[in-house]
This record gives sequence, structure tokens and C-alpha cells, in this order.
Amino acid sequence: MKPIRTTLIFGIISCLAIIPLSFVSNLHWQGAVTFKLFFLLNLILYSVFLCRWSNTRLISVFFPLLLVTGVALWPNSSTGFILAALAVLSWIRSGICFKHVPLRAFIAEVLTITGGAGYYILWRPDSPVTLALALWLFFLVQTLYFFIVPIVPLPRIRETANAAGGGSVDAFEQASQDMKRVLMDGVRS
Repeated sequence: MKPIRTTLIFGIISCLAIIPLSFVSNLHWQGAVTFKLFFLLNLILYSVFLCRWSNTRLISVFFPLLLVTGVALWPNSSTGFILAALAVLSWIRSGICFKHVPLRAFIAEVLTITGGAGYYILWRPDSPVTLALALWLFFLVQTLYFFIVPIVPLPRIRETANAAGGGSVDAFEQASQDMKRVLMDGVRS
């Protein structure tokens, strides 16, 4: 499955990138600032992936990401930032992108967010290597979401020209036509 594979590859790239970044950042910035900015960048990039997998517009995730950016810029808020980032990840994933099965999404979020946060809260990684390992385990647990929640991207509703009048088709009518086409393609298979 594409989301599982991409999440694992993204996790590997993230954990490999945090090691040299941690060494360099300790010379210039405090470690907490670097970690918050790195985790924020990961959250933004992962949100882009989630939007692509679910055919959701990127503008839909702008407000949650703006909120967590404000928390990231707040000084001395490492624990608050982690909690806010995890809440925003859940909001984007289950509340915006994959909201078609709310009970399964809730169960998946409880398992993945508490499991992923457990590594950071209980382990408290303090070296670059343990931080990279905790980040890898976090993304490994995040792949469970896609085993629990079925990924059924909704088709984007597009305005199409009406053949008779040259106007545009109603959004509901376009969705109905798209659904008929999908069902007919399934019957032919």
C-alpha cells in the first residue's frame, strides 16, 4: 500500500536527517528549538502526503498547521508543542483527510498517537541517536493507522461544462455522475 510504504520511507528519511541536524544545531541553537522546528517541518510535509492520498485540498490543513506553528514559536513550550502537534496530526488525518469512518478513525488515532507519543514521553530521548530511534518508532506506529482505517480517496468535485447550455454542472450532479462512472467501471471489471 502506498501510504504505508511512504510513511515508512518518510520516517527513515526523517530519522536519518535528525542526527546531523542535532549535532549542528547544538552549536548554534538550543536543542529544543531545533527539535520543534524539525518536527513542525515533518508535520507539514506529512500533511501534504495525507492531502494527496485523500484528494483533500491543501488549503484545508492550513489553519491547523498555522495553530501548531504558533505553539512552536512560543518559547519554553516543548511538551505543549508535542501535545499540540499530535492533536493537529490527529485533526488533519481523521478530521480533515480521512473522515469517512469516524469510529475506526478514533480507535486508530488513540492507538497511534498514544503509542507514538509514548516513546517520547516515557523514553525522553536526549542524544541524537536515541532521538532518531524514537522518531523512527513514532513513524512505525503511525503506519498502523492505515491498517485500521481503509483509505478510500473521495473524487474531487470539478466544474464541467454542460453540453446543452455551456453552463456549469451543479456540484451534487457532478458527484452523482462520478459515482455512476465508478460503479459502472466496477461492474465491468
